[in-house]
Amino acid sequence: MGYLKVVIDRQVLRNNLREIRRMLPSNTAIGAVVKSQAYGHGMIECARVFKEEGACFLVVSLLDDGVRLRQHGIKGGILLIGGIWPEEAKDCISHGITPVVSGIEVAKSLSRAAQELQKEAVIHLKVDTGMGRLGITLENWRDTINEILSMPGIIVEGLMSHFSVADSPDASDMAYTQQQIEAFERVVEEAKERLPNLKWIHLANTAGIIKLPRAHWNLVRPGLSLYGGVKVPGTSITEAMEVSSRILHIKRVPRNRFLSYGRAFRTSRETIIGVVPVGYSVGYLRCLSNRGEMLVMGERAPVLGKVCMDLTIIDLTHIPQAGIGDTVTILGGKGKNRISVFELSKWMETIPYEVFCLLGGTHPTEREYIN
Repeated sequence: MGYLKVVIDRQVLRNNLREIRRMLPSNTAIGAVVKSQAYGHGMIECARVFKEEGACFLVVSLLDDGVRLRQHGIKGGILLIGGIWPEEAKDCISHGITPVVSGIEVAKSLSRAAQELQKEAVIHLKVDTGMGRLGITLENWRDTINEILSMPGIIVEGLMSHFSVADSPDASDMAYTQQQIEAFERVVEEAKERLPNLKWIHLANTAGIIKLPRAHWNLVRPGLSLYGGVKVPGTSITEAMEVSSRILHIKRVPRNRFLSYGRAFRTSRETIIGVVPVGYSVGYLRCLSNRGEMLVMGERAPVLGKVCMDLTIIDLTHIPQAGIGDTVTILGGKGKNRISVFELSKWMETIPYEVFCLLGGTHPTEREYIN
């Protein structure tokens, strides 16, 4: 048995997708984002749940992930948004995976592969409306589309872009998001006349789904909301992941004794400490030193001293009944003392995305699925 246990509640995943669907028009499909091990929740199991719930596409970043989905018997649309190397074009087509194309060279490789395989390469084109990462620039999209349309074997089925700051309440960011929407609308309006096989138009991520109905189009790409990493008033969206470990060692430490590396904590009284076998090697980061908390028997137990690579010390003085082998909840729990992803991300000075990916995706020695 390992030291870190990750439990994923399938019923919560189902509910979250249903709640997202309630926010959408009936003619808007869902592309469920399962990239990066479904944000640490396990790509294969999450993909199965979302397909059962009617997701039109499963969205991945890597060709290898798309191939793994196929190898596990998952059918239907797989949208590859992270781009491909030219040498991956054949595998992409042969496995029926739809790549998002941001430039001419990849399109050429897909065209060549399509002709060799005597199949069509069905693609989505990405226009960069302000993210500044992947995507065809607004200055070049017309010429790029014209060139791609001249390539044999290419079917342009989708047109997309990606928000940069749709989740920000800052006034200037909100204005920037509106500029992105307007730029995309102009591209779509003109591109419709050039793309006879255009079926899917998509822009909205989780923030766009929640805040920007104008950006829904006929396909959306929820990610974080599927896993409960956003607060959405009026919905029952909640976290599907719980992370726990067990107490490895307990001892009494006298007053004025230093704990862990760097002498960063000194006891002010006799202290009962518990040692938990998790640390930054499995995503419980060093920035949680003297800052984080864990749950033992429903009570908060503060982290004492530096988080180590594989071990973390917690204060059990106020929980004297705790024993070796007792469960320690790192993320999740029940009741008023529950540790949410929002609280943990605040302690870590990061975002819920990273918390899920770190704790769920960094060598989880056990990942259990319930419901």
